[in-house]
Amino acid sequence: MPPPTDELLAQRARFKAFLAARLGSEAEAEDVLQESLLKAWQRLNEVRDPAKLNAWFYQVLRHALIDHVRSRRAAAARDEAWAGDPALAPAPAGDRTLCRCFEPLLSTLPSTQAELLRLVELEGRPVADVARVLAISANNASVSLHRARAALRAKVEETCGACAEESCLDCDCPPPPA
Repeated sequence: MPPPTDELLAQRARFKAFLAARLGSEAEAEDVLQESLLKAWQRLNEVRDPAKLNAWFYQVLRHALIDHVRSRRAAAARDEAWAGDPALAPAPAGDRTLCRCFEPLLSTLPSTQAELLRLVELEGRPVADVARVLAISANNASVSLHRARAALRAKVEETCGACAEESCLDCDCPPPPA
């Protein structure tokens, strides 16, 4: 009898078709399949009856599919909620520059929030990567980042007043106390 991994790989095209039909995207199907194969390889010791390997793997695929769809929906909802927030809108093109009033205010935030803002907003790193660096879950990082943005926005509005209403572009307010 071939090793279980060979049996799964022999069915790879069928598994990918199963996912692609539900996701509507070959690329997403490939990503979910790769993650599922990795999970299956790590958990092969859970298969008690080798004759039921395919059924077991389809269960792994269904769970991965559910997780993927939930994650995609959560990201879309988060993006939609943030789209209406003028403080999160991209700066318009041109000669206008973002003021740096917020930089001293970062140090007044809790350290994890300040680090999230530095790495995600200023360095442009993905939230998932920053979560790994900070040894927190990606979900925790997203929630903390949202709270950090709100806290920093409140501090900037308190410090800069009316200037902050225009997303701190072409700022003429005095620098905040250090």
